[in-house]
Amino acid sequence: MSYTGLKWLKFKFILHPSEFVNIFHDIEYFIAITNQRVEADYKIEDKTSIFKQYELYYNKIISGNEWKKEEWKLDIHTQITDKPQYIRYEIFEIKENNQHKKFKRAIQIEPVINISSFALRVDHKQQLRVNLFDGKLNSHIGLEFSYPKEIWQNNETIKTGNLSTYNLYVELIKRIKKYTHKAKAVRNGINSSPDFWISEKCLPEINNNFGLKENAIILT
Repeated sequence: MSYTGLKWLKFKFILHPSEFVNIFHDIEYFIAITNQRVEADYKIEDKTSIFKQYELYYNKIISGNEWKKEEWKLDIHTQITDKPQYIRYEIFEIKENNQHKKFKRAIQIEPVINISSFALRVDHKQQLRVNLFDGKLNSHIGLEFSYPKEIWQNNETIKTGNLSTYNLYVELIKRIKKYTHKAKAVRNGINSSPDFWISEKCLPEINNNFGLKENAIILT
């Protein structure tokens, strides 16, 4: 990677899969794999896999069942960009199973929008927190979009506000907010406002989440 993210913009939310598809309507974007090695012939062309991926993830978090070890692949960690030309890939070779294999790794000239899951958990003070990772995945309930507000590149700090991918991030958040409201939670008779947004369409389903039921949390 040719830059380092410094200050970050982060937005957590829960949408119904149909709403998630809608926020990308008529927007120029591509799904870009930058956080892991890719096959030597990989190209940034995908625009649709994230929708099925989110549907599978959403169906799991509303199922009311614990996550099984083999279901970890349903968790979401990917990236999107509107400028695939600013992501270059270099070939490297490794030896696996006594065979030499070629792969590619990303070199990012400009930032991408990161998409990852988030968990709602009860901390040691019995307070709700959304910034805690759940190793068992049982408390994962939604997605986070993140984008660096500032990056360190070529020995200087650069603000990203003039980049087109920043504008894509802002537009996506604006669209998400049209479907959602700030979440409120009730636990043991105590009201709180955890830091994420949720769609009204999701509420009847999301409260079936295993982690919410296990911790007696009701979202409203």
